[in-house]
Amino acid sequence: MQSFIDVVLNKEQNIEGANLIFIVPSRRAGNTLRKKVAVRASKTSFAPQIFSIEEFISHITGLKSASNVDLIFNLYESYTEVVEKEKLVPFQTFCGWAQSILSDFNEVDRFLLDQKEVFNHLKDVKELSEHWSSSTNEIVVNYIDFWNNLLKIYTVFCEKSLRTDAVHQGYIYRQAVEVIEHYISSSLEIRHVFLGFNALNTAEQQIIQAILASGNSEIYWDTEKSFVKNPYHETNLFIKKYKKDWAYYSTKDFSWSFDNYSIPKVINTYACSQDILQAKTLGSILESIPQKSLSSTAIVLGDEALLLPVLNALPTHIHKVNITMGIPIGKTPTASFFDQLLSLKKNPQKSGYYFKEVLKILRNPITQSLLGDTATVLQEEIITKNLIYVSLEDILTKVKPTDLQITKTLFLDWDNQPKSAVTNCLNIIQELRTSYDESKDALQVEYLYGFYVAFNKLKTLMDDRDHITDVATFILFYRDIISSETIDLKGDPDEGLQIMGVLESRVLDYEHVILTSVNEGILPSGKSQNSYIPYDLKKLYDLPTYSEKDAVYAYHFYHLLHRARTADLLYTTHSTGLGSSEQSRFIRQIEEEGIHTIHKYTVTPASQPATITAQKIEKTPEVITKLSRLFKKGISPSALTTYLRNPVVFYERYILGIDNSDEVEETVAANTMGTIVHNTLEELYKPHIGIVLTEDILKNLIKGIEPEVRNQFKLEYGLTHIQEGKNKIIYAVICRYVHNYLKREISLLKKGDVVIIQAVEDDLRDIPLTDTVSLRGKVDLVEQRNGNLNIVDYKTGKVAQTDLNLKSYEDLLLPEGKFEKAFQVLMYAYMLNKKKPLSFPVSAGIISFKNLQSGFLAFKYNKNQEITAETLLEFEAVLKRLVKEILDPSIPFTER
Repeated sequence: MQSFIDVVLNKEQNIEGANLIFIVPSRRAGNTLRKKVAVRASKTSFAPQIFSIEEFISHITGLKSASNVDLIFNLYESYTEVVEKEKLVPFQTFCGWAQSILSDFNEVDRFLLDQKEVFNHLKDVKELSEHWSSSTNEIVVNYIDFWNNLLKIYTVFCEKSLRTDAVHQGYIYRQAVEVIEHYISSSLEIRHVFLGFNALNTAEQQIIQAILASGNSEIYWDTEKSFVKNPYHETNLFIKKYKKDWAYYSTKDFSWSFDNYSIPKVINTYACSQDILQAKTLGSILESIPQKSLSSTAIVLGDEALLLPVLNALPTHIHKVNITMGIPIGKTPTASFFDQLLSLKKNPQKSGYYFKEVLKILRNPITQSLLGDTATVLQEEIITKNLIYVSLEDILTKVKPTDLQITKTLFLDWDNQPKSAVTNCLNIIQELRTSYDESKDALQVEYLYGFYVAFNKLKTLMDDRDHITDVATFILFYRDIISSETIDLKGDPDEGLQIMGVLESRVLDYEHVILTSVNEGILPSGKSQNSYIPYDLKKLYDLPTYSEKDAVYAYHFYHLLHRARTADLLYTTHSTGLGSSEQSRFIRQIEEEGIHTIHKYTVTPASQPATITAQKIEKTPEVITKLSRLFKKGISPSALTTYLRNPVVFYERYILGIDNSDEVEETVAANTMGTIVHNTLEELYKPHIGIVLTEDILKNLIKGIEPEVRNQFKLEYGLTHIQEGKNKIIYAVICRYVHNYLKREISLLKKGDVVIIQAVEDDLRDIPLTDTVSLRGKVDLVEQRNGNLNIVDYKTGKVAQTDLNLKSYEDLLLPEGKFEKAFQVLMYAYMLNKKKPLSFPVSAGIISFKNLQSGFLAFKYNKNQEITAETLLEFEAVLKRLVKEILDPSIPFTER
């Protein structure tokens, strides 16, 4: 089947190229046309000129449209000239409106509307509500005043744009209409051929009709007979209108319609659960396509954000790919680095940068390529010192002399000066380039060049204009620039696999089309619009609304199917927020038509049924060696109870040395809180060891709670953030815990208790269990109360009496540490007895600060809380069994 371009060239093959101009909808179509013209050439001759429609309009007028950023600056300057100074909004605020205003200016001009009439009408719409027009609120008054001045702003904007050679595209279109007769009279020998157009604005229609009326030109439509004849089919909505309204067709036949769509095709639809799954499915489809068929295959991206995932999913046998759309630099890994850098520098505090932002930068692979091991050292410094805010001085103290300059460059404070920001970013790019040149990473150098261009554009703008006055505005324009910057990729439009966006597919035909993101809201795009002109006004002035946009997408969708033999349509089904992804109505439409064979597939991620098996880690000789050293040095109750809860966690923590506390504590963690409580009580009680406690002693201790808690905070956490957020609450909770505990002790003394503190935080070490196993641990409190010895363990978490009630000593070894609290207090009693024989019976238990009303929660065996020599012998047997199991090479660490 011939492509549309081939059909047109057959018609135009006898025309001399020097006197021929082709006008096509897009540059990609022009490149393909140029290639086909060259292939057909049988002798040396002048090639015809080929323009995209935008290039042709510029060719007529001699004007070129300015960049979006230049237009925003011109628009703001025009706004400041027209609106009274006291009513002006800051530049950053204005930028939020500017894009929509420019879009409306373009639309008004491209459709040749009377600017005065439209803007006055728009002003009236804004004033329509009595509330708006009668309000004295300053914001409302300024809002209405802006719309009153919109025509003046537009006029000044156009004048200023002409003076600076930075006009908007709509202005060029309006000028083209004004000079078209002059252009025609100077180009009488030139034949103009328009091909593949669909939705034309008013300016384009008038220009094309004027050229067609000159008699030496032609327009070729790519339409389908069945769609043109169907009054309800939206695909050729515009072309049917031109056929009816254009004077050209009052004397000419409308003959350019084909009957390709009615030829049966194989259409496959793929429902994918995720966006990334579309890319993987596409890769699987390509695996089955022979190498020789790739040149006639096109991947059309409904959502161009899928480009990088699609490139990563391409099969290895595909060597030639043509991508004229380029890779947006905002989607590259380098973009994430600069996003993190801008986030770090945007809102610095007097005390330094927020630690999370600093850690993000330090963990970025690009930073690590610059700083090497220094990045790891700095991370450890921040975590070890628990720095919430990190100053430049904190960073530089740990940096090697060789890395000092680049570290200063990376963490330089911009002081809210945008010129410092852009210079600093360019310096970082220069350092990165040196690093990548050394590693010969060509792709990263290409990415980096894109950002070099973007930041240089910003630098030029700031040199020429003075509106970017702070870092926030600098970031706004940086993001606007990188959204349009791409890294151009080289490829042959006639060889290999073709990848393009929907708009680039205009005029082009392929035998096999793979179209992604065929979802509502993408194809078609839905009701979203970037305009201040309301729907009613758009209808009044025949401006395109979402209905016309739907018809545009319908044309593009069906055009892809016209000459295709096979089409694969991929869409997603995942839920997004309050809505959900739904297949496009276009898929439902072709299903209802019943012309083609449609195969439906539901794609789910390739996965195997999860078989949950307990992790087992064998005890190698190296592990046994480490265990022997650990037990020789001394094993603690907490280590043994960790094993009871989960042997694998014991292995990770005590054999591998994996520490979970590898992050900064922004808020005091539970274990730090417990340490502060323990240490506070130790310091309060220490001067009173060996004496009988009195009410006066305890009342004096209460007075010293806050200073001591503050001191312990300083030692364990630091005082920098003690009065901020949750830390302030935690500080108060710790003070309350200790206060309530001492108040309870006072009430017990009043009831007749006699208490003597025997020891606080008694550090027990080198307690022998066997010749090769030692025990160690720290007993929080040993007290003599009413003649009985109590061994006390403090817990800031909640503990209940049931956690300490034992019916069988075998229960101490139950998995998941069900009786770990009982195990701990018995082990403390056992170690104290080993250190110095106790006078039995004694008691051992827990004071739970979250269950303080329950008092001393004593270990009980069959409801008896007395611990005797026999009790400790029973415990010793259980303890030795546990130690033997841990040291047994034949018993692996098995996850529980």
